[in-house]
Amino acid sequence: MRPRPVPSSLAKAALNPRVDGTRQTVCEGAPVRCRGIRGATTVDANTREDILQAAKELLQRMAEANGVRVEDVVSVFFTTTPDLNAEFPALAARQMGWDDVALLCGHEMNVPGGLPRCLRILLHVNTDRPADQIVHVYLKGARALRPDRGNFS
Repeated sequence: MRPRPVPSSLAKAALNPRVDGTRQTVCEGAPVRCRGIRGATTVDANTREDILQAAKELLQRMAEANGVRVEDVVSVFFTTTPDLNAEFPALAARQMGWDDVALLCGHEMNVPGGLPRCLRILLHVNTDRPADQIVHVYLKGARALRPDRGNFS
């Protein structure tokens, strides 16, 4: 059996040890890291259409704000408050063509006084952007969760 060729990104990782002894990949000289991008929005009603529309809008805004290409997405974790259960918000990503991305849905904790009808997304992406250049997106009523980050309308 012939050995498979090593992809160039793996070969580069072997040549770029970190100080702690682990390896890193390189993209045009800058280290590529998996970063988390947070986003949240509120959903008008507990309907399939409203959940999917809100999830698509939020995903698009998060991707645009951070220059994310679908091939750089590692995984996406969607959560909704317990009052949103008419559809899986991950279906929105599938409808957008994110067919090879790992997706997971769950419910947020039911904290008394928490923001109702809230959809949150944690997008994991491979990027060369430093953490302080990641744009977290908070839309509609979810701007109240992070007033310091709610510059999107």
